[in-house]
Amino acid sequence: MKLPDNIDKVTIETSTGTSAFPSNGFIEFEEGNDGGGDNYGLYWAIGRENEEPMVCHKIHEESLLVPEFPNLNSFLKWYYAEQGQTADFITSSDKPFFLDLYNKAKVLTKNDKTQDAILILEKSIEQFAEFTDSWALLADNYYKQHEVDKAEYASLNSIISNYAFGLPSKKAIDQFNKINSSGKYKDHPLVKRKDGLLSGGNYVNPFTINYFSILDAIAEFEKLFDYRSALILEQNYAYLMSFEKIEVKEKYNFNSSIWVKNFKDKVLIFFPDRE
Repeated sequence: MKLPDNIDKVTIETSTGTSAFPSNGFIEFEEGNDGGGDNYGLYWAIGRENEEPMVCHKIHEESLLVPEFPNLNSFLKWYYAEQGQTADFITSSDKPFFLDLYNKAKVLTKNDKTQDAILILEKSIEQFAEFTDSWALLADNYYKQHEVDKAEYASLNSIISNYAFGLPSKKAIDQFNKINSSGKYKDHPLVKRKDGLLSGGNYVNPFTINYFSILDAIAEFEKLFDYRSALILEQNYAYLMSFEKIEVKEKYNFNSSIWVKNFKDKVLIFFPDRE
């Protein structure tokens, strides 16, 4: 993976984890460590190994990666100015951070400026395409424009996202479940298995997934040579499985340590620059 400028100014954590969290492509460093298990680290999206990584905050109790800085220089500017203490984050960069674009698009959507929101969301997703909320909001805006095919494409990508950055919301899942099973995407591996694949999405009705169906979909993505989708979904499968009871893990013969090793090897086959 392409190392950013000033990488020598942070202390990289070299130990290899045995859990699906944090995600493959996340490398922790010691600066900003709160001593309680929350760390900052660099994250490269799958397929973007030769681009500059962003800096995320790993929240260990919630098993969540929070994007906070567009690059390492931006993190260092904040870190040295504030001694790593809580403060307004400095997200200075040559281009707007994807999260800033997403938040701007939320305001535009609320104010019914649909086309403006779409344009900004497309820029946000071009920068980082693993954030489920960006895709779900884009789908919502496309539906408002009656552009159903584009909305369904965005909806599918809201499901093919990295759940370590947040699980798909109830609205995202509802959007997915209303995709036309006989429409343009009828042969999509997720649409073919849509019935009963996903449900819930909030605290009253928790997020649930049909693991057998998702494993079948992963295998089909691989047959279609869509390795990016296959790897993201497989990582999500392991991420969700890590929260399951031991009986469920045994049912699916899931061992976290073995999975991490095998997954790393598989990722490097399809994306060798991820080494």
